[in-house]
Amino acid sequence: MSRFLVLGLGFIATHVAEALSKLGHVTVTYRSLNGINEIYAKILRGSVELTRLNPLTDEYELRSLIKNSDTVINLIGALSNDFQLLRAVHVTIPRQVASLIADYSPSIMLIHVSASNVMGPIGKFITEEPRHCEGAKPSTLYEETKCLGEQAVYSISQSTGFPLAIIRPTLVYGKYNTHPQFLQIYNVAKVGIVPRVNAKLMAISAPKLTELIIRLHELRPRSLYLYATECEPVEVARFFEIMVKALGKRPLRIPIPNILLKLALPSDVKPLFKYINTTYSCVRIKELVGDLRFMEDEVYENALFIRQFKNYAIGP
Repeated sequence: MSRFLVLGLGFIATHVAEALSKLGHVTVTYRSLNGINEIYAKILRGSVELTRLNPLTDEYELRSLIKNSDTVINLIGALSNDFQLLRAVHVTIPRQVASLIADYSPSIMLIHVSASNVMGPIGKFITEEPRHCEGAKPSTLYEETKCLGEQAVYSISQSTGFPLAIIRPTLVYGKYNTHPQFLQIYNVAKVGIVPRVNAKLMAISAPKLTELIIRLHELRPRSLYLYATECEPVEVARFFEIMVKALGKRPLRIPIPNILLKLALPSDVKPLFKYINTTYSCVRIKELVGDLRFMEDEVYENALFIRQFKNYAIGP
């Protein structure tokens, strides 16, 4: 039986842990069960082991959990303008996890989930760079720390030989998503409004991201890094259309300039607007998981999930 350690409880971790629990023993760590995390814990309780852990202070416990794992999936991340927080979450913790794997056993695999914008705005069509992080041009603290975190785990893996896969997902959508941009889409959709904007983005469903993680666990590659994305960009308006349909509203389609769309975004998400209409290569992920079509049902179910738990999702 495979043993999985999932670091960080959130919407992606909930999708991942649910699926992995059918393949082996899964431990999911969390900092707190405040807000929506309480719901995620209820969904997972009984099928996975949940354990409270602060990787920055509970090194003994983290070491013990890593020792008893075959594959570690790092999903800890943050959207913030606080450099100290971003450095701790995106650099210090990944380096610590990689170092503990290197110290204990080179057979343990690390799957490090990064971000599609780790290289910064380097063009309108982006594919994996020939040499890891070569040519990166981070334009925000988020991008800078994501790149530094990747470099840390990649370097340790290269020197010690443990299997490593770095995943760079584009916008992740799925049934359990309560990230700010999806809460905003829900709030607009529940009154029936569908903004008509000239904007497309690259995305990947949480189930397909999970399928990729399972495949990487099986293959156990060394020093692999790849973008995780569907092959075709999705019109932003489509997310609104699907949620409006799920909520049983009559769609009211209103043309909106892109600049107004940007102004409406949560402050932490605004820096990502520059990646609208940017295309990422799906070649490597397609080789691993095959079909990468847009999963409308996941957005539909997401609207219903948010409606059911909106008090937890939106907070006080």
